[in-house]
Amino acid sequence: MDFYKEIRKKIEEAEKREKKGIFFVISYIGSISIIFILPVVVGAYIGWWIDGKYKGEGTVSWTITGILIGIMIGIYNIYQIFYKKEIK
Repeated sequence: MDFYKEIRKKIEEAEKREKKGIFFVISYIGSISIIFILPVVVGAYIGWWIDGKYKGEGTVSWTITGILIGIMIGIYNIYQIFYKKEIK
């Protein structure tokens, strides 16, 4: 939970600054991107690795499953950071 608190703290500090220029927007978009896309990429990589290791066994595509799990985790991360009020 410290990871979420740290990111939330940095976002709040950036929002408090009086001048919100292009660097504020870039950092805001960058934090959202990392929080959402990183679990998707990791899930895809783990699924790809499982597919390669157990090639030809079963009909489940672990790559697609990993991507879907990564999307769910990414949505949960964004919810934790931006919408859940208990984290401050």
